[in-house]
Amino acid sequence: MLTQAIDLLLEGFETAFFPCSLVLLIPGLATAITARQESSAALTGYGAAVLVVGWLRFSARIDDTPTVIVAMAFAAAALLLIVPLIRRLNIVSATGGAIAGLAAASLWEPCVGAAFGSLLVDLPGGGPGSFVMMSLYLAGIVAPLAVLGAVLHVIPNPTLLPIRPVMMFAGGAVFFIMAIATATGFVDSVIGQLVQWSI
Repeated sequence: MLTQAIDLLLEGFETAFFPCSLVLLIPGLATAITARQESSAALTGYGAAVLVVGWLRFSARIDDTPTVIVAMAFAAAALLLIVPLIRRLNIVSATGGAIAGLAAASLWEPCVGAAFGSLLVDLPGGGPGSFVMMSLYLAGIVAPLAVLGAVLHVIPNPTLLPIRPVMMFAGGAVFFIMAIATATGFVDSVIGQLVQWSI
C-alpha cells in the first residue's frame, strides 16, 4: 500500500510535465493569476474540485459533464475571480477556483502510467482508499500550482499592486478563451493532440 502510494505521488509529479496535464495546469495557472494575492484560497478550491470531480468521473460515479456546462463554468470562474479584491471575500475566491477546477477536471484526459493505470482499474466501486490514492496522484500533478500559490502568497501586496490589473485580465482572458474553445468543440481536438504528444 505504501509503495503504491509513493509510486502514485511520483508518477503524478512526473505527469505534471507531460502535455496531457496542461488541461489541468493552464486553468490552475489562470486561477492563481486572476485571484492575485488571494491565490491560496482560489487554488485550494481548484485543487479540491479537481480531486472530487476526477475521482467521481474515473470511478464511474458520474457521467461526463455536458460541454455547454463546462464552457459556462469557465466563464463563471472568470467573472468571480476578476471581481475587485476590495469587494471579494476568500469564499468567493475559493468558489471561483472550485468552479474552474470542476471545468478543468471535466475535460481532463490523463496520460496513463503504470501506477495510475492500476488505480483506474480499482476505482469503480472503490472505497475511501481509492480516493486517497487518487489524491496522491493529483497532488503530484498540481504540485507546480502549489508552488506558484505559495510564491504569490509570500510576495508583499505592494509589489503586486502595479501588475494586478494585468494579472486579472490575463487570467480572465485564459478562462474566456477556454470557454469559447470548449463551447465550439475545438478543445476536444486540442486535448486529443496533447494526449498523443504525451505517449
